[in-house]
Amino acid sequence: MPSVDDRSPTAKAMSKVSEILALCLLMVIPALIGNWLDKRFSTVLLFTLLGLAFGMTGAVLQLMKLVAPKDQDHSTKSDGDQPIDNKKQNEPGR
Repeated sequence: MPSVDDRSPTAKAMSKVSEILALCLLMVIPALIGNWLDKRFSTVLLFTLLGLAFGMTGAVLQLMKLVAPKDQDHSTKSDGDQPIDNKKQNEPGR
């Protein structure tokens, strides 16, 4: 049963804005922390690049969750091509 979203258009837009803002912060904050660690320990871009790598990885994973379809049909085969027909599986002689 599909869920009905009866929120106002403004509320829906603000929800998307907050998701995108969180995604941006997820990319930037680890790099900034890495930059601060580089200055603190006098290293050259080591922690900045590590922070950037962790931030980008987290952001890509979060983006994949954000754009994934919300209502997925779980009655498909593992290859995702054809839905499983339970009537054909329960017929005698098969």
